Amino acid sequence: MRRLPLILAPMLLAASPPQPRKIAIPVEDYPEAAASVGAEGDVGLDLAIDAKGVVTGCTVTAGADLPAGLAGDSCRIVQKNWRFTPALDDAGKKTIGRASFTIAWRIIRRCPPTSPTTVCVFL
Repeated sequence: MRRLPLILAPMLLAASPPQPRKIAIPVEDYPEAAASVGAEGDVGLDLAIDAKGVVTGCTVTAGADLPAGLAGDSCRIVQKNWRFTPALDDAGKKTIGRASFTIAWRIIRRCPPTSPTTVCVFL
């Protein structure tokens, strides 16, 4: 049996992923249409983060069917408010990266079991 050479491809993932620096959502950013009808829900997001720590892309991965624009407004709000420490490549240089978060939009003060990637927002 002929042996083929082992070829190592460069890793496409960052050596150090982006880290949250500012992920607060001001209460006044609770989507107005959702607040007016008492809409709540969890929105899963996949974020693209540039080498400056700015959210440059946002994809809703869960909760897209929530009423009153909660999912669509979530991406706009995150891109406006959130900042990260950029990902680092193997050489320690800043690079692009990805992060996943869930926003738990709540009218009353209750939140699902907490995790480091869940942000609760209360009206």
